[in-house]
Amino acid sequence: MMNNIMKLSRVANTFARSSHLPASRLLTTSTSNSVNKLRSAVEDYRMKNYSEELPSRCKKEIIDAADFQRDGHITIDGILTIVTNIGAGKKVLREDIERIMSELGEKSHENRTIDAETMLQIL
Repeated sequence: MMNNIMKLSRVANTFARSSHLPASRLLTTSTSNSVNKLRSAVEDYRMKNYSEELPSRCKKEIIDAADFQRDGHITIDGILTIVTNIGAGKKVLREDIERIMSELGEKSHENRTIDAETMLQIL
């Protein structure tokens, strides 16, 4: 039984590293699905609009546009605005963004936010 738990832990840590998420954070299935929806939406947008650019440029521009206060912290509304602007409002729902923020966001701010660097890792 203990060996199975250790194996599952290793698989989860490998998934977290391969997903470019902080290895110390293991996500619930629903949040993992939400992250994948967001990544897929951004990738679709990138392929249509930034196909001649490096993927990181598109992602950084999306993050910059979502950082309304220019303080390195992105709000739920910032992400929702970007999702809507890239045409993925029906694919990535507010509930998806709230799940991501709940597990990966920062609780220290008045409104739940996510650090721009963490958001870049997610995308």
